[in-house]
Amino acid sequence: MTKVYGEELRQDIIKRKQTLMDAIARREERIARWETDEDDCFLSQRVEEQGILECNMQLKILDTDGTEEWDVIVDENGDEVRTHWFMNKWGKDTIVGNGVFASSEAALLKKTGWKKVTIRVPVWTQFRAGAGGGMCGVYNGSYSVVRWHTNMVTGEYVGYPD
Repeated sequence: MTKVYGEELRQDIIKRKQTLMDAIARREERIARWETDEDDCFLSQRVEEQGILECNMQLKILDTDGTEEWDVIVDENGDEVRTHWFMNKWGKDTIVGNGVFASSEAALLKKTGWKKVTIRVPVWTQFRAGAGGGMCGVYNGSYSVVRWHTNMVTGEYVGYPD
């Protein structure tokens, strides 16, 4: 399967969205004819609704230049610092960047002298599982817009910061 971008990707997404909408219509017809029970379809309903939402989010991104403004932390040389949040052993949120731990982003910036800046980066959609795992995670999960390695409008690969 080859990678597609821009208008070709848009057409693929539109076809996928129509397929999902057709599946919903067929299921509603089966339910109306009493060929199946609405309770038997709860997971497929959720997956198809989430799929349509994902298609709409992707089409919205393709209507732009494929990028969004994103807040990042940079060091004294202007290089982006990769940071992430986690819950520490005392149940408190903690941010870490380059081995420096802090209780808040402001505390991290104060400790290190780093700065928070806004840059434009490519974005796309990604599924994030909800609470629990397995089918529960799928049912409670949702799509969100995330920073992406490739501009899906132009096909330009920008990668992730080192």
